[in-house]
Amino acid sequence: MLGLAMVKRLFGLTAGSGRVPGKGEARHAGAFALGAAARMDAAAEDALDDLDWKPAFDVDSRFFPWLLGEYGKQFGHELEKPLLMSLERVCQSEFAGSSLIPRVPSVLPQLLKSLRDENVSGDELARHIAKDVSLVAELITEVNSSYYSPSDKISSLDNAIRLLGINGLRMLVARSAFRPLIQLQSGLLTKHVAPAVWQQSEYCALACRLLAQERQLDSFHAYLAGLLQNVGLIIAFRTMDQSMKYQRMPLSTEFRLRFLHMAQSLSFRMAQQWDFPDAVVAALQAQTNADSTCLRGLGLVVRQASDLSKIRLLVNNGVVNQQDKELQWAAASHIQGCFAALRLQQRDDGTA
Repeated sequence: MLGLAMVKRLFGLTAGSGRVPGKGEARHAGAFALGAAARMDAAAEDALDDLDWKPAFDVDSRFFPWLLGEYGKQFGHELEKPLLMSLERVCQSEFAGSSLIPRVPSVLPQLLKSLRDENVSGDELARHIAKDVSLVAELITEVNSSYYSPSDKISSLDNAIRLLGINGLRMLVARSAFRPLIQLQSGLLTKHVAPAVWQQSEYCALACRLLAQERQLDSFHAYLAGLLQNVGLIIAFRTMDQSMKYQRMPLSTEFRLRFLHMAQSLSFRMAQQWDFPDAVVAALQAQTNADSTCLRGLGLVVRQASDLSKIRLLVNNGVVNQQDKELQWAAASHIQGCFAALRLQQRDDGTA
């Protein structure tokens, strides 16, 4: 399992860590500074609409059965109880199932340590990244994506680092750290759900970043929260793999609600154990509150980003119609823009 010292070195963040604004944040701040009064009023109204946005249906009631696919089945309550009890034991254990997820690549703590140094050179960063071939490939793919839209294809590691910037590198390295934690290939059920869970995690992290930028919140904390929110879900599925007699998961509403609530609690516990920034821990703790009207700040960002990322996958797979009135896009312009950005990310991933 990941030790506390390892994770603290890995992310190098404390509760009071400074905010590193990305170029999108700077553009957003400039737009507000230069806008006319009427446009500022309209933007404020749009922001309020975005804060109120939520689908008119329970997203998980559609996402969960789709995620399980052939592994979902209706069971009697007497077969659900032992599964929930086994997951509850994991939730109550000292390390909250952290032994059920793998370690991170050793190069990542070194790289993030360098990224915390404001005076670090591009050459030093390149030396660290070059040690991990998969990280190099991911970096080159990232800078050639439609998000950055370089005029010419970039194949040089130095040029890629220059274009991505420090904050972009931090997010890319964080994503690389979380992928092996979530994209597990052990256990029949976990092997089945892991690819979709990881894709939803990436979409959620991107949506968190974009919504946080619009609301002047720390975009990197938001990105970390978006990636971390599914770690507990993977622990929960691995627990089911060890507990299920029939290799099938119950589909009842009661089971789903309790299962997902405990999975969210596990993500919160892991954030605590790994000593993540207070803002990230608080945002994940807020996800365990069934009353979404109480959510504020980063907690609301994570909840909305989670819904958006799940809807994106449901639309991609024909389960939900993007024009469905239940999505309630009408007044939430920034929410719509965020959802469109996930579509763009889908094309970059080659999954369109």
